[in-house]
Amino acid sequence: MKDNKDKGSIAVLTILVLSTLLGFGALATDMAVVYAEKSNLQNAVDSSALAGSQELPHNPQSAITKATEYAVANQITLTSVVISADNREIKVTAQKDVPLYLARILGIESKNVGASAKATIFTPTSLTGVAPLCITNQELNYGQEYTLKSAPNNDSGWFGPLRIDGNGASVYRDSLAYGSNSSVSVGQILEVEHGNMSGPTQSGLAIRLSSDTRIPQNTFEDHDRDAPQIMYIPVVNVIAHNGQSVHEVQVVGFAAFFIEDYSGCGNDSFIKGRFLQTLVSSGRDNSSLDNTEATNDFGLSVTKLTMD
Repeated sequence: MKDNKDKGSIAVLTILVLSTLLGFGALATDMAVVYAEKSNLQNAVDSSALAGSQELPHNPQSAITKATEYAVANQITLTSVVISADNREIKVTAQKDVPLYLARILGIESKNVGASAKATIFTPTSLTGVAPLCITNQELNYGQEYTLKSAPNNDSGWFGPLRIDGNGASVYRDSLAYGSNSSVSVGQILEVEHGNMSGPTQSGLAIRLSSDTRIPQNTFEDHDRDAPQIMYIPVVNVIAHNGQSVHEVQVVGFAAFFIEDYSGCGNDSFIKGRFLQTLVSSGRDNSSLDNTEATNDFGLSVTKLTMD
């Protein structure tokens, strides 16, 4: 009788131990599923916030619409979309019930997970891909045409081009065609490129603008954000040395221009563009979030995910 009682106790204990182990295993397995779903939810709300921020600061209602559309495309439902008072931040939140499987033996059928993301618009402090041109520090008016590279009209020998990737006509042409390889930052001092640069200007812009495959082609009124006609240009203060010719400039910010006219050649070589208020295309911005507030705002913005 004693042996039977012992065997019965062992059996009961074994069942309890196995049930406990099975419960822990079920929880561990389902928590892995919950973690994966929460990660997917976080990625989805990140994408929604970034998508919405591309409409800021000028179109807050469009920002809400775009964020919601991206959420739907990622098969989530946003529980809130909030635009800051200055229209420079968008915060989105979402929740999702994740069905559980093994944990149902413990009476737990689902787990609610949530995620939020905030995207903020900043003024860039450092960019790659800028054009080897510049515009002097001034108030810029949206849609107005500005001369970015002038025809010879003075005795200084400098008509707007900069040395960013290096010295020489071919370097200037390639930087104009494809954007500079070197990063340019606010506060940086750059050398100017003397000479008319008529031939390199014509060939560089011809290469650049020939890459527009959009039908119909991009225009100032209707263009893609990465249109080749859009150039990022350093805004500069000219550094004068005892009344001598200009040799250096200091970068104080960045602006975007839509190139519409570069038809002149020879001594009439020029580049003209209309001022844009837009976001930097992806992959161009090297800004640090620590110092963006000190940057002059010339209508060009970048968007980044930020913490609450």
